[in-house]
Order: sequence, then structure tokens, then C-alpha cells
Amino acid sequence: MVKNMKKILFVATQYRNGERIYPVIPLLSEEFELHLLKIYEMSPNYRWPGSFDLRDTFNEHYLNCFSKIIPNIDYINYNEYDLILCDDDRARNGVEKIYKNKKCLMIGCSHGNRELVHEHWHAIKHHKLAFDKCFVFGKKEKLPHSIFGGIPSNDDLKTYMSEEKKHILVICNILGNHPAKNSFKLSFDQHFFNECGLVELQQKYNKKIIIKLKSRTNEGGYKHNIEYLNNILPKGLDYEILVDVDNDNKLISQSFMVISSPSCLTFKPIQLKIPTAIIKGSGQTGLYSDFKGFVNLNKENIINTLEDQIINPDKDFIVNTIEGGLNFNSTEIFINNLKNELNEL
Repeated sequence: MVKNMKKILFVATQYRNGERIYPVIPLLSEEFELHLLKIYEMSPNYRWPGSFDLRDTFNEHYLNCFSKIIPNIDYINYNEYDLILCDDDRARNGVEKIYKNKKCLMIGCSHGNRELVHEHWHAIKHHKLAFDKCFVFGKKEKLPHSIFGGIPSNDDLKTYMSEEKKHILVICNILGNHPAKNSFKLSFDQHFFNECGLVELQQKYNKKIIIKLKSRTNEGGYKHNIEYLNNILPKGLDYEILVDVDNDNKLISQSFMVISSPSCLTFKPIQLKIPTAIIKGSGQTGLYSDFKGFVNLNKENIINTLEDQIINPDKDFIVNTIEGGLNFNSTEIFINNLKNELNEL
């Protein structure tokens, strides 16, 4: 290790949002001394709720990039760091405590697709509570304290462009059996699956349906969700249900079409120009309001936009939404902008 390298404390909180920036870690370790603190869902004490413990994936790919592992928040030597970089932008799960005690610049990273209004947008309402500056996806989220970083993990999509298109993918938000099912106009319930055109699309294109679920802390596991879906999905549908996956870029790239809530995962198929229908009312609209495939829950509308995008993908959306998304160079942009922040200290 080079002497007098600047030190960065990297705070890992939640794989689901943190994985978007984790690919910058090896490159940062070449120029900075990195220390790691795992809290919340990344803590070894946390009971993983999903089907595959993604902390193992993190450890396999990134643990050797850190020269020191901090056991917990109480062991942080705040005077030691030139920068604190957190994979989230929310003032919770211990992040707010770190911010309160910090002695250097602290930068957060976007939690995900949010409504761009104060009461929902963490990049505004948690400013000076969880971070001084915050990485956001792109130009639509420009703020005095925001830094454009794109989605570094999506850069790897370019290596999967030639994958065979094996399935039609459904990316779920809140299921109809969840206590928060009324948080949005639509949940992923029997009505949703009957009206989204899966049966018709499968009959026409002869593709298996893959249904992708989130593993959530507040659900007490995932097996009851699989049972729920098995009971409500259209009869005769050829499908498979996935929860945690080791490589979501590969899963996305093998999709022939995608039907989704307004999820951050859904930026991936759009970057790959895979026909994508995002269903209004099934999550926070956020950055998707101007996407051509943002449609109501209606079989005809969904099938029409998917088939139109086979020939006419939305070429402008990614340029305006994900910095580096068009050329798959978000990692480079993220690293360069981070270095600029450090050089200004």
C-alpha cells in the first residue's frame, strides 16, 4: 500500500441499492485506502430474508479491496478519514449517527427511483442529516449538492448483449398479500396478473414467464409470497418465481420483454433496448414519467408498447436519465466525479 494515500470509509447498508455502486470499489482501492463498515442488512448479524444471501456475493467480489473492516459504528475513528462514502442516502439504520459524528465530507448515494418532491425525495429531505453531497443517477435529479454518477453496475450489461432472449420478465413491487398493498394504486395481485397480458404474450411468443420478487426485511421470509403467487397466477401459465439472484444483469439481458413496476432494476432492460412496459400506479413514478413504455394496466396498452419497442426503442430516455447509461461508462463518470470532490477538499 502506498504511504499517505487518502482514506475512505465505505459504509455498506443494503445490497439491493448498494449493488448499483459496488463495482467502483476495486477501482477506488487502487488509489485510496479503503476501510469497510457493514451495517443494517449488510451486517453479519442481520438475518437474511431472501432465497440467496447476497452478502456472500459482496464478500467474494469486494472484501479483499479493503485494508480494514470496522466491527461496528462504535469503533469508527472519525479523525482518520478524508471521506465517508455510503451506499444509501437515508438518515436511518445508523447512517444518521455516522453523519452526526463525522469529521470530513460524507457523500451518500441514491436509494432509488423516487418522486422528485421533498416529502419523498431523500436527496432533499435527508440532506445534512445523512450526507453533505449525494450521487444521483442523472440530469433529472440536479440539485446544488448532487453529483452525477449514473448506475455503475449497469455498465456490465454491455457484456451480455448477445444473450439469447429466453423469457418474459415481470419485476414486482408490492404483492397483493403485503400489509402495505394499499401504498400505491396497484399491487401485484390477481387482478394485476390477469390484466397485464402475460397469457396472451406467452401464447404469441412461446416464452417462459419469470417473476422476480424483492426480498424484504419486513416480510418474515419469502416462501409465503411464492405460495401466494402460485394461487393467483393465471391457470396454464408456464412460469418460474425468483427472489434473490446472483447476476441480475444476466437475468435482464436474457429477457425478451419486461413488465415492471417503476423500479431501478427496470433501467437495465431500457439501457439494453429490451421492450419494457412500466405500469402506472404500481410504485413511485419518479424518473419514468417521460418513458414511452409508461402505461396503464391494460392488456392492449401493454402489448402495444412492447411490440412497438421491438422496432422503436426509447432512445432519448436513458440519455436524459442515467449519466453514462448510453455508452455504459457510469463507473468512469462516478470515479472521476468522486476524485473531483476529494481534490476540492
